Amino acid sequence: MRKASMIAAAVAAITLGGTGTAGADIATPLVDVDTAKVAQSLQAALGSGATVGYGFAITENGKLVQTGAAGKARVDTGVAFTPFTRIEIASSTKNIVAAALLKLTEAAGLTPEAKIWPYLPPDMREGADPSWQNVKIKHILGHQSGLGQLWQNSSGVERKKMTGLYAGIKYTMTKPVTPNEAKEGYAYENLNYDVARVVISRLWRLTDPDRGLPDWIGSTSPPWTLHYVNEQLLAPAGIPWTTCLAENPDTEGRAYNRLNTAIGGSLFEMSGLDFEACASHRGLRMSAVELVRWQVYLRYGTIVSPTVRQWMDTLGLGWRPYDYLPAGGYAHGGRVHDEDGRAVRTCHGKFAGNVEVSLVVNSWIGPNDTHPCETVANAVKGAS
Repeated sequence: MRKASMIAAAVAAITLGGTGTAGADIATPLVDVDTAKVAQSLQAALGSGATVGYGFAITENGKLVQTGAAGKARVDTGVAFTPFTRIEIASSTKNIVAAALLKLTEAAGLTPEAKIWPYLPPDMREGADPSWQNVKIKHILGHQSGLGQLWQNSSGVERKKMTGLYAGIKYTMTKPVTPNEAKEGYAYENLNYDVARVVISRLWRLTDPDRGLPDWIGSTSPPWTLHYVNEQLLAPAGIPWTTCLAENPDTEGRAYNRLNTAIGGSLFEMSGLDFEACASHRGLRMSAVELVRWQVYLRYGTIVSPTVRQWMDTLGLGWRPYDYLPAGGYAHGGRVHDEDGRAVRTCHGKFAGNVEVSLVVNSWIGPNDTHPCETVANAVKGAS
């Protein structure tokens, strides 16, 4: 297994010249985290056949201090996995989309308490159940809209109609939901972030009327959320344009069945009709270095305000409430797989000690398919 190493010649450090500070975070306990130990722990958990390929990156105080990778991004051609290998990041996309919607929320003079109803297209509201008039921005970003319960109580036939595409969202809104802000009201459901995609387009139109967006989007509209994420969040963080299609399929990571790589890999692209849902609940393609760079700019930079950071942290918007995270830790992971056992596992987040960590893997992790954020959390806890 290849040892983790600094990639000093390529990216000596991720440094920020902005005025943002870690003090804007809700909790940054004074904990000493040995980032070299974090890297060693990740190597131990991910190597020796536990994965097909992986890459990770670790920053401290806004600087890239550790990177590592091993295995293959493409087994058939022997392309090595590196910290710069792009791959479908699955639900790790949600952290970025949440920041996008909250940035627009603030720009529109709103708060997460604002109801989404006025920002839904007229044809969606026309057939929607009246209960949707009670759904707030914080409900959809915090998985407390009632969509999770609706999905759980729906038949297989109904679920096939409740897709993340425009028509599927419109159909879903004909069903009643019951938002619940209590802890027991939390029910993770991808559809929440598909709805967020619709609201983002409308708020962008209202806050930047010269951008050229239509008053309302429809099923054939361009992927405006993807454009907003790239233009307003990733580009200011120095991250090249990304999409839900592999721009360099020869070198980008492919998903594999860890126990049977002979069946071939999959790019897990959101192609065809599915591309309409790009940059909502999943789909962006990024590397470990790009994901950790995003986390650094989210925490310290000026692409979002301290107010947006506070909304995310205090309300748990764009983060997952994993019970194994260390104190002061915030993270969101991604898991996607197909019926043949090909899989992608990702995680990125911030931790006490002003440390950020990202991980991308193109297979299951170990025999029990350990959650990627649990892998990261254990590494951080073992180094504190």
